[in-house]
Amino acid sequence: MVSDVRHKAKVVIVGAGRGGTALLEVFRDDPTTLIVGVVDVNPDARGIALARSLGIQVFKYPNVFFENPDNVVDIVIDVTGSDRVRKELQKIKPSDTRMISGLAAKFLWTLIDVKRDKHILMQKYNNLKASVEDSPNQELIFGTNPRMLQLRGMIQQVAPTPATVLILGETGTGKEMIASTIQKMSHLRMQPFVKINCTAFAPHLLESELFGYKKGAFTGASKDKVGLLEKGDEGTIFLDEIGDISMELQVKLLRFLQFGEIRPVGSTETKVIQTRIIAATNKNLDELVKTEKFRKDLFYRLNSFIVELPPLRERKEDIPVLSYHFLNLAVLKMNKVVRTISPDAIECLNEYTYPGNLRELQSIIERAVILCQGTTIEPLHLPLIVQSSNEVYDYKQGLIEARDNMVNQFERQALQHYLIHTNGNVTEAAMLARVPRRTFYRLLDKHNIYKDVFKSIKGNYRD
Repeated sequence: MVSDVRHKAKVVIVGAGRGGTALLEVFRDDPTTLIVGVVDVNPDARGIALARSLGIQVFKYPNVFFENPDNVVDIVIDVTGSDRVRKELQKIKPSDTRMISGLAAKFLWTLIDVKRDKHILMQKYNNLKASVEDSPNQELIFGTNPRMLQLRGMIQQVAPTPATVLILGETGTGKEMIASTIQKMSHLRMQPFVKINCTAFAPHLLESELFGYKKGAFTGASKDKVGLLEKGDEGTIFLDEIGDISMELQVKLLRFLQFGEIRPVGSTETKVIQTRIIAATNKNLDELVKTEKFRKDLFYRLNSFIVELPPLRERKEDIPVLSYHFLNLAVLKMNKVVRTISPDAIECLNEYTYPGNLRELQSIIERAVILCQGTTIEPLHLPLIVQSSNEVYDYKQGLIEARDNMVNQFERQALQHYLIHTNGNVTEAAMLARVPRRTFYRLLDKHNIYKDVFKSIKGNYRD
């Protein structure tokens, strides 16, 4: 609830430099205080511009303000540090107006500065804490693939430097894990690590999220907001999917990369920050430059050091070790005892092409752990598309028996699929399968599938 204006302390700030600006920034949102005027002989002082943007009266000399009998003032805060100004204010201010000046005023705005610095430090601490806690079980597995071993050496060389790094690779190849590895191996590992997915915001909102904005800059901007770039000051910023940003924003981002300058939306002031940039994209930036969808100068600014990740289909020798790595993560997540992956299942995993790369392999293993009722993952626990990638038919079985085996395999996979999506609710699963509930139960009995196994699944599985 907003306080009544009549019950607010009406304050005039004399001096619009650093101290006056600090007071103005704090008191403007204080429900008990109303700034009625700001005085400074310098029309270009920082506080004068801020006061005007807030609709507060500004004056060059204090006597002009006090000559108006309608200007009621409870407190005058003099932060000029000038004895002449203090004495003049003592003469012209109304007798019932209190004045804070000299050491008292300096002490006041120093406290405010300390509070603001503490707030900034707390933000940086929270960002650092979040970056350390984010995906604590994630680990980059280099394996034995020659390209990955070469990549590990490149990362070890570039990580300790301040160089901008551009990570290229298909979706799901582990670009974010590479960025995290670089940050953890760098001299900035104890500083904030801010991850920004450029596709997570609508194009018209991305600028305000990156650079921040001032109160009143647009509809809904009810207060100042610090941008994500500024939150990464003195740390590392990871710009994911940078190939998807608009040409207009590319211009502003280029200036930031060149000079470290940011200007919040709606502000006339430019701030300079120091940060290391790591960028990533699954787009072909060379082609985007040729088609004029990505600025050539921005591309050259980003590509001082390029790390290109191979897709999983080109590093198949690493699939067994990656599969067991994801198995360990899934076992912890699901709190189940699954110890091994059978040779037949590994063979199926080796033959699959993985359009979703590492992310898809992790989902496949997690799904297998959910479905596995013993301690070993078998081919039947893998999606049909993975099983069929290495399907071997025994033609001695004859057509009818081979067909029946394939039908049974499909039925098991389909029943498990519907139960996963409905958390073991047979009624809903039968509706999804478009079969009678009784038929669904009969198929469950036929394949010895127990619905209760699926009740602990949270329904967020995706094929």
